[in-house]
Amino acid sequence: MDEDWSVGEAGRGGSMSHVLVFDECVASDRADLVADAVGFLATLPGVTKVEHVEREVIEFDARGVPAARLSQALRRWWDVAAAERRPWMAATDQAVETVYELVAAHGYQRCGRQLTRGLGAELTHVITVEHHFGRGRDDHAIALTADVMLCVPDRQHFTVVSYTGGLADLAALTSAVTDRVIPALDAVPTVDAMLDQWQVKSSIHESGRRPYWMDEGRLHARVLASRGRLDEARQVYQEDFECSQPMQRPHLLRLVERLGVPPLTTASSPHLTVAEEATLAAWQAHTATVSSRLREVTGTRLNGSRRSLDELWAWLRQPPDRLQATFAGATPLLAASFYGFRTCIDIQSGRAAFEPWRRVAVELVTAYLGLVVIRQAPRTVWGVAGDGELAMVRHGGTGVLSRVFTIADSAPGAPVEQFDPHRLRRLADDMVRWVNDGRYPPWVVRLGVPGP
Repeated sequence: MDEDWSVGEAGRGGSMSHVLVFDECVASDRADLVADAVGFLATLPGVTKVEHVEREVIEFDARGVPAARLSQALRRWWDVAAAERRPWMAATDQAVETVYELVAAHGYQRCGRQLTRGLGAELTHVITVEHHFGRGRDDHAIALTADVMLCVPDRQHFTVVSYTGGLADLAALTSAVTDRVIPALDAVPTVDAMLDQWQVKSSIHESGRRPYWMDEGRLHARVLASRGRLDEARQVYQEDFECSQPMQRPHLLRLVERLGVPPLTTASSPHLTVAEEATLAAWQAHTATVSSRLREVTGTRLNGSRRSLDELWAWLRQPPDRLQATFAGATPLLAASFYGFRTCIDIQSGRAAFEPWRRVAVELVTAYLGLVVIRQAPRTVWGVAGDGELAMVRHGGTGVLSRVFTIADSAPGAPVEQFDPHRLRRLADDMVRWVNDGRYPPWVVRLGVPGP
């Protein structure tokens, strides 16, 4: 076993006899050597075929040749090749020197490919220049990051500028440093200057986005705590708690306690906000009347059977404008967070339509599907999954709202020849199977229960 790579025998039944696996960092930082290794292996006696199957994996056929012998040959070649001074290395050094010449007058010191400027015990500005391989063997890029490094009292960092460009394009690199990096770092010469921006939720990132994203808010809160401004830190951490996923919140609560910040406001379960717990309680009350509401709207028999799901699904196939008219003016109960993290991203990016009438329709279908599942799997209850999605749990647990949201989008106006009449029923069957499966402990917060 080598710390850079290892050669071993491939599994039986494959077309190759051996496999060469590189450390991920080596495969990234020395992609040129990995590519060259393909050609070198092909020259070894007994090797008949070589294939670069993944970035860090090369498979080759050398039947009858011991892996140890192949590894020794590769080691001799690797040590010589790794010691070679390659053109991209000199170009990277030139790029670092170019950056240093631009920032030296601003008080930066050079240590390898990192340039630093100390601004007291709490704050250091750090500019890092790195080489990256592109998609092609001869594609090279230069990446620059400008960070503020704080000691509050543990070390924390935040990136204010990122730049990536061609390795040979020193003009673009010069422009990035003079027009972006230097001004962005000069704008935050002290921790107090950062606090002035953070107090109005303005980011110290070069974009100046407002409000800042919550990862920056956590740094803001950490600095406030280090300054002894604990009530202000609590307010920022409370906002973080409200925006976090349920599975992330216990860690945040432990951090707040460790820093001496006053306790955050939570629901009876420390995984939920007060508003989420109230919504979940309202949802459970809502599901008790959903069958009668749907009967009025759809005119179908909804008796809680699996077959009734086919009736509901067929009704949902009507034209979108009729559905919109049916639920016009209705108010959805569940916020976007109850649709789960990934669906929330689609909603926020505009990839998923999220009008109120669609949400009301999805909520009604979800609630009724849940009633059918509970009828098939008694003692199943509603809850909130680790990513915030509305979920169901018994022995096992699973999200449900995002699944209904996804398939419901395909139903309205679908041509009959493209319409799967049993899709909603199959989802219910899957849900029954999942909540009955106790092999994996579910991460679902139940109403009135402290946590999973």
